[in-house]
Amino acid sequence: MGATASAVRIRHDLHTRLINARIRTDEVFRIVREDALYDRPIAERHRIIFYIGHVEAFDWNLLSQRAFGLTSFHPSFDRLFAFGIDPVGGGLPTDKPSDWPSREEVDRYNAQLRSELDSAISHALRRPSEGHPQLTAMLEVAVDTG
Repeated sequence: MGATASAVRIRHDLHTRLINARIRTDEVFRIVREDALYDRPIAERHRIIFYIGHVEAFDWNLLSQRAFGLTSFHPSFDRLFAFGIDPVGGGLPTDKPSDWPSREEVDRYNAQLRSELDSAISHALRRPSEGHPQLTAMLEVAVDTG
C-alpha cells in the first residue's frame, strides 16, 4: 500500500471514528430530560443546551474554513456555541433560558453542520492531495472532543 493509500485509510478511519463519537455524544445528551435542557446545574457554567451545540460547533469552527474553505451557514450559532453567553462584569451568568435557541433549532444546526462537514471530509478522502496538510491531526482533535 502506497503512502497516499495509507493516508486515505487513516483519514477514512478518523471519519468513521468521528461519526461514532457523534453517536456516543448523542446518546449522552438523550439522557437529559427535555425539561432540563435550559437548566444550569453548575452556577458558573452554561446551560445544558449550550453543550449540545458546543460539541458540533467546535468541529465546525475547527474544520470548516481552515480545512475546507466552507462558508458558515449560521455565524451567530457558530459564535454562540463556541463561547456561550458570558456574564457581565465577571459575576455569575445572568442569561435566561429564552436567550437560547430552541432544541429544534440546535438540532437543525447540528444536522446541517454534520452534513456539510461529512461531505467535505468525503471529498477530501477522494482527493487527498487537495486536502489540508494537517487534516489528519484536525480530525483527531474533532474525534477527541466529540
